[in-house]
Amino acid sequence: MTATPALILKSEGPLRIPDLIERLATLDPARASYTAPWSLARTLHHLAQGVEFSLQGYPELKPVLFRATLGRTAFHLFHRKGQMRHATDAPIPGEAILDGDPNAARDRLVASLQAFETADALHPHFAYGRLSKPRYAAAHAMHVADHLQACRV
Repeated sequence: MTATPALILKSEGPLRIPDLIERLATLDPARASYTAPWSLARTLHHLAQGVEFSLQGYPELKPVLFRATLGRTAFHLFHRKGQMRHATDAPIPGEAILDGDPNAARDRLVASLQAFETADALHPHFAYGRLSKPRYAAAHAMHVADHLQACRV
């Protein structure tokens, strides 16, 4: 009897950016089982772009009223629960749709998370608005975890 593959991001508590970096750096896409609407490479590029946009600015923002009300409320609910559930086939407004080599996509995501860790200035989230660095880190961690719940190794 074979063991059920483990979740790549299983955690006893809230995931932190260093935890994500460590686990993603050891992810071998060739050995991973991934069942989701997008390919693993597409998903990893999407996640990397989300982190990069927090550093460079999002190409499109929801209206100010949305960010101040519905967006802010959604983030607070996710943060309080410690997890995000969202449509994992919904692109970030304005993101480039990329696919290809999952190893390169994984490396891009790791590099974006490392850059986030050392960043001082952050841009408003396209839906949640301005977030403190700890709250942004939580948003990124929850976003990665929600997408990669379908990834087993």
